[in-house]
Amino acid sequence: MSNQITRKQFLLGATSVVAASLGAVGASAMGADGDRSGQAGAISGAAAAWPFPYKKLNPDDVRKRGHKGYYDGGCCYGAFNALLQPHVEAVGEPFSNVPPQMMYYGGGGGAGWGTLCGALNGAAAFIAMVANRASANALISELFGWYTETAIPTQLSNDFAQQHVFLVNKYDKALPQTASGSPLCHASVSSWCSATGIKSSDPARLERCARLTGDVAAKSVELLSAFADSQFRATYIPVQSVTGCSSCHASAIGNVEPTVKMDCQSCHKDNWRHLY
Repeated sequence: MSNQITRKQFLLGATSVVAASLGAVGASAMGADGDRSGQAGAISGAAAAWPFPYKKLNPDDVRKRGHKGYYDGGCCYGAFNALLQPHVEAVGEPFSNVPPQMMYYGGGGGAGWGTLCGALNGAAAFIAMVANRASANALISELFGWYTETAIPTQLSNDFAQQHVFLVNKYDKALPQTASGSPLCHASVSSWCSATGIKSSDPARLERCARLTGDVAAKSVELLSAFADSQFRATYIPVQSVTGCSSCHASAIGNVEPTVKMDCQSCHKDNWRHLY
């Protein structure tokens, strides 16, 4: 009997092997019961409708979660998870399918680059999950403006620490409060350290950022709840340097982006060189 096989037989055999292999991979990804949830690279079905449904939260609870989250995974993770986890507990899907660990990158202003404050970054990401694009931009802009003008950590966060209300009690003294004038991590931390004489490596500075993370998450709740009640009204007005600089750079001098909202003088001082 010949051991040779026809081309048709070979192709049929190869197809069977591939199909069996794919079936094994699929079963492995889904698990024994066919459940794919929680598996890396797994597909759980159709994408959830966006924006996700927002549930009004308790700002004090979120403040405490944000403070603890800073010590668990940094400022970006802390703010994001403080807003996400209550939704996981109360709503479930689609929030339960979102891994908060993806926000680890935002610590230190984005992988340590000192750019956007991680707490703002994480809070903004959550806001963008539960509000449409235009509404999210308005809410996030208001949050950023509040951050630049507010003396942080807030008095409420200082009180929480002194009264041991936080879920983590690493430092229970009241901390000096400063307004950063900027949403940037580097500027925020540096201005606070310069004003207080406290080194950035000091446990007090770490606690400052932990309280700040709780403050940002709690403020996000305030803004989102007002939005949910159709009561949100933007109140932040860009400082004079923004409107003054932009009026010229938008027309006479076109080498600078004119639509920014951050205080120009937080980086550019009075002695910068102009082109006229």
